Amino acid sequence: MLVRIEPEDVEIGMFVHAFEGSWFDHPFWRSNFRVETIEQLERIRNSGIEGLMIDPERGIAPSGGRQPSKGEEGPRQKLSRSWGRPRPTVRTAPLPKIFAQPDPEDRAAPRPRRGYSSECRRAKPVISRTRAAVVDMFEAARLGRAVEVKRMVRLASSIGASIERDAKALINLVRLKEKDEYTYLHSVAVCALMINFARHLELDPQQVEDMGVAGLLHDVGKVAVSDAILNKPGALSKDEMRSVRSHPAAGHRLLASSPGAPEIALELCLRHHEKVDGTGYPGRLKGEELSLAARMGAICDVYDAVTSNRPYKQAWTPCEALTEMKKWQGHFDPALLDRFADSLGIYAMGTLVRLSTGELGIVVGSEGEADEDLVVRAFFDCDALAEIEFVDRTIAPSAEHPRIIGRDSPTFWRFPDWDVLRHKVLAAEIIPDEDEG
Repeated sequence: MLVRIEPEDVEIGMFVHAFEGSWFDHPFWRSNFRVETIEQLERIRNSGIEGLMIDPERGIAPSGGRQPSKGEEGPRQKLSRSWGRPRPTVRTAPLPKIFAQPDPEDRAAPRPRRGYSSECRRAKPVISRTRAAVVDMFEAARLGRAVEVKRMVRLASSIGASIERDAKALINLVRLKEKDEYTYLHSVAVCALMINFARHLELDPQQVEDMGVAGLLHDVGKVAVSDAILNKPGALSKDEMRSVRSHPAAGHRLLASSPGAPEIALELCLRHHEKVDGTGYPGRLKGEELSLAARMGAICDVYDAVTSNRPYKQAWTPCEALTEMKKWQGHFDPALLDRFADSLGIYAMGTLVRLSTGELGIVVGSEGEADEDLVVRAFFDCDALAEIEFVDRTIAPSAEHPRIIGRDSPTFWRFPDWDVLRHKVLAAEIIPDEDEG
């Protein structure tokens, strides 16, 4: 995750991602490099730039303070070139711990990947066993029996192991479900998405496990709704809608009577249809009234629903789903939705991203058998600071190169008219790059 800092706060060892302000004010001809000398440090601190973005993953993170350099008496105000008067330093509040970029030294060394195709083969029996367990759970619930929580914990652990080896394999496979198995595989999919999301947010192992179990259990209340209503292709009547909206509370009651159910599972079961603007159900909670699990669950639940074939709707691709979900003002936590997209390595169409090729590009779609590949249209060379001939890059799962390094902001690159440029890039007709894929 990129971090914005003031020029005064630059330290040796930081990796500069981009400078703010006019190109003419930049202290260096290129904007991507590690600060290694006192000379570089002083040139940045004494420049006319307003701020800069650093990449903590490629260099040291901000320490929260620094020692004044030689000859400097202390904090100083900098004249704004735009207004000609002192500009106070403005600092944003730090993000909560779950949103903070972890120190690279605190990360465990990643396990070697066996490859996307290999993990797909390993994930299929995991999906099959978990689906069978969810079917059994629903059948037992219909008979009034408690949920066998320990079994669900073991299955969530198996899904978590697959996610750790290669997250996209199981997630892409479980998304390709048939209409008649949606109810059961939806629970498996939400489990996988919640585990992957929780790991991306650097939650502790117990929370990750609980989030996975919650995903498996979140829709158990649908046993109280008839299959005819759940699979109805047309619009629901008021009575039918009332029946559907009863399932969170019904599931919560069932889990409350099931020994060993994690508190997160009860919370997600009851709150996964709430919205941050307070228009959801059953409690019409909003904003900070909603727990992290509820806000995460709302995203995972809807994402899997809209990327699955349903009796009344054809599936959207992952790229289309995230594009539409970002438009639904008030439905999701916007910051969490962005982090969810990052966890999947999938971005909404029109998103500006930086590539490992040293280029900026715009997401234009997805392709592949499971739409697992992302297509990015490169249009700008970050080193040459110039537009290039448009070329479509295919970003495949688990690929080392090319890959997306992260989102980028057009304001940091000072494009004259970003909306016009983005439309130009998106509307262009491109011959596929034969070197890619």
